[in-house]
Amino acid sequence: MAVCIKLGFVPSYRFRWSPWAERMRQGTLDAMARLPGVKVVVPEPCGDGPIGEGRTRHGAVQSLDEAECVAEWFAREGVDGLVLCPLDFGDERSACIVAERLGVPVFLYATEEPVALTDASLARVSDSYCGNLSMASGLHRRGVEFRFGGIFMPGDPELHRELDAFIRAVAVVKGLRNARVGQIGVRPASFETVAYDEVALVRKFGQTIVPANLEDIVADAMARPADDPRVCATMDALRGSVRHCTVADDYVLNAARLELAMLDFAERYRLVALAAQCWPSIQRMMGISVCALFGRLTERGLLTACEVDVLGALSMLVNRQAALHETVPHFIDWTIRHREDPNRLLAWHCGNAPVCLARSEDETALRSRNNMTGEAPISPGDTQAGLYQFQLRPGPVTICRLAEHDGRWRMLVTRGEIVPSDDVLAGTWAWVAVPDHARLYRTLVEEGFIHHASMIHGDQVDALLLACRFLDIEPVVV
Repeated sequence: MAVCIKLGFVPSYRFRWSPWAERMRQGTLDAMARLPGVKVVVPEPCGDGPIGEGRTRHGAVQSLDEAECVAEWFAREGVDGLVLCPLDFGDERSACIVAERLGVPVFLYATEEPVALTDASLARVSDSYCGNLSMASGLHRRGVEFRFGGIFMPGDPELHRELDAFIRAVAVVKGLRNARVGQIGVRPASFETVAYDEVALVRKFGQTIVPANLEDIVADAMARPADDPRVCATMDALRGSVRHCTVADDYVLNAARLELAMLDFAERYRLVALAAQCWPSIQRMMGISVCALFGRLTERGLLTACEVDVLGALSMLVNRQAALHETVPHFIDWTIRHREDPNRLLAWHCGNAPVCLARSEDETALRSRNNMTGEAPISPGDTQAGLYQFQLRPGPVTICRLAEHDGRWRMLVTRGEIVPSDDVLAGTWAWVAVPDHARLYRTLVEEGFIHHASMIHGDQVDALLLACRFLDIEPVVV
């Protein structure tokens, strides 16, 4: 499901409404209408009628009374972010009051100036350049974090790029705050790296972790009859998800059961992500591996991190929100450096990437860890069955990772480029070229980031840096 961001627009003017102010208001609305996944909330003009319920005299904000009415209306509408613009000089107090009351991310921009009048006064029609400074000062005075986009005409491409990064940052803020994340099972005994502080999540983001015993999820799964229509449909979908399938029917049945049990758990608690135990207990309890299952859940919108890595699941959520749900991430392991190119690293995991990320449908396979070439006979009862195998499609990617130590939150952010390769490797993987691998790796080591991260197609760096500002997270950019 696509993410929807509600942007509240606060057009601001000083003394008298003018044709220029009307032109800037409408031009900004037109620009915002071209943004993906956005619903614009803006006061409508009421003329000489009473203000309130989303109505002001000119569909803008100029007085304290209008500010209070608009702030109350925006709050009822559930606005996720604000765009402030002084249409002429603007009115700093009323615009800043709206921002202060809402407590959501704020974008501020000033408009270019028209030519001065040619009558005896030679007066300026607008002075957004100057008024913008007053508005910014008011935001600073109130401790309101904001992004200043620049000075534009509403139709400028630069404004569109700035607003696009802003809404993606707002989506990250919206996604992380008050999120519900499921934790199924316990982390591997030796993986201290994925330990996390649940209290820190509550205090920072207002999040809720919903735990579940792996045994309870398995019991739910195994209680589902083999001829249940949902189970049968999921089995068909699993077989049809790849071009090559070398796993036995018992794996397909139990994987379908477990997929439905996890989806129902997530739906029951309205979870946005999962961090789940994937070894060694599940192999003993159900006789399967769950790597491909995690990829299927992620592709279906339930972001699923391996090895009970809750902060890894949140990193996936960051990438997914910044993409406005236009694509999904791959939960990766920083694995090895390329033997010949020191600026390439292997972004890999056992076989958990969503199939929609594959370089070629013809290359997709569902395998056993013991038979990644597909040469051996299919073996019923193979506890290692259940890994996707394919190379990810090439293109620019963004990798991110959240970390918390003693209440200090940081986010690693780096760009890369997936480079096509003729290699044939196990699991789901990509060789990623980065500008300076030595610096990147040193940063991972010295800043305490672990071996797991989230990787997504596209360049999200600007949006993630802005999200870090609004969430008071320290960005670590390489």
